[in-house]
Amino acid sequence: MTDMSEIPDKHDGEEMPPPPEIDSQPSTIIQSAEPPPMSFRRSHLSYFTLFFLVILWPASSILFVGDPTEALKLLSLSPIYFIYLPTIVIQWLIFALIFLTTFREQTGLGDIGFKKIRIIDFLWAIAFLLGSNLILSLLAVLLKSINLEIPGEIELILPKTFAEQILWVFLSLTAGICEEAAFRGYLITRIKIIGKTKNWILPIIIASLSFGSGHAYQGVGGFILISIYGAMFALLFLRTKTLWPCIIAHFFQDFSALFYPYQR
Repeated sequence: MTDMSEIPDKHDGEEMPPPPEIDSQPSTIIQSAEPPPMSFRRSHLSYFTLFFLVILWPASSILFVGDPTEALKLLSLSPIYFIYLPTIVIQWLIFALIFLTTFREQTGLGDIGFKKIRIIDFLWAIAFLLGSNLILSLLAVLLKSINLEIPGEIELILPKTFAEQILWVFLSLTAGICEEAAFRGYLITRIKIIGKTKNWILPIIIASLSFGSGHAYQGVGGFILISIYGAMFALLFLRTKTLWPCIIAHFFQDFSALFYPYQR
C-alpha cells in the first residue's frame, strides 16, 4: 500500500493524488488504513479548519470552564439557554465550516465518510455501543479508584422538563452528526493527508484529545474517559469506512440520557 508520506508536497490549490482505499482487515486498521480515494486540493481553509479543531476549540473549552463543579452548577440554572441552544447553533456552524472546507478541497462530504446509509451501519452501531460502554464502565470504576471520577453534578445539566427533553433529542442528533463529522470524518483524515503521517496513530490521538477537551466541564476524569471514547469512535470509523455507525451510536448514546434513573 502506498505511504501518504511519499506524496510530494503541493502548493495551495494544486491537485494531490487520490489516497488509496482503507484496508478492511482489523489487524491493520491503525497501521495502514487510508481514507477513501477522492481528489483532494489543499486550501488555506483546510489549515484554518484544522487550526480551529485542534487549537481553538480545545483552548476555548478548557479556558472557559474553570472549576468543573461550579461550571455545572452555573450551567444548570437554565440548560436550554446556557447549553442546549448555544451548543446546537455552534455545532451546526462548525458543520457548515467543514462543508465549505471540503467544497474548497473539491472532495465533498463523501470523502470524510458521508456515504449511503445501510442496515449494517445500525448493526455496527449497536455492537459498538454494547462493547464500548462495557469498556467505559470498567474505566470509570478505575478512574474513581484514583479519585478522578466524573462530578456528580453532571446530572444537573441533563433534561428534566418536557421542553428540555424535546430539545435534548435535537441536541443528541446535532452532536451525532456534527461532532462525528468534525472529529472523526474531517480531523482524522486531514491530519493523515496533510500531516503525511505514516499511520493513523497520531491522527487518532490528536482528534480524540480535541474531542475530549470539549467535555472539560466533566473534569479530568471526564476528559480522559471521553478522549478514550473518541479513540473508539475513530477505530469504528476506520473499520467501517463510513461515518454512519459513529453518528448512529453517538446519537443513541446521548439520547439514552432521557432514560437515566434520576430523570423525572
